[in-house]
Amino acid sequence: MAKSSIDLDNLSAEELTQLIQQAEAKRDEKQEGARAALIEEMTARAAALGMSLDALIGKQGAPRTNIRKVRGDTGKSIAAKFRSPDGETWSGRGRMPKWLTRATAEGKTKEDFAV
Repeated sequence: MAKSSIDLDNLSAEELTQLIQQAEAKRDEKQEGARAALIEEMTARAAALGMSLDALIGKQGAPRTNIRKVRGDTGKSIAAKFRSPDGETWSGRGRMPKWLTRATAEGKTKEDFAV
């Protein structure tokens, strides 16, 4: 890297801020030029292979995440699908209630309690 001819010690804070802004603008300009040149080079190399750059890279959708999606009906009341003789109900979601677990252990089926 070339040594700069600018003496930073003799610049005021305002002049340093202005110099930083100009340097960042020049860096962004050079990065965009390098990016455009790289895209052009890769497009030409892909064309030499008889394919497009998109086909070479492959179109990718949204990145996959391991985040669990929330149900659209979360927090809403759900109609009961099963009712015990005592009037207890179960929607069929989540863990089976104890009354239904005991009844199935005794040989009854869930359909016997269907609403």
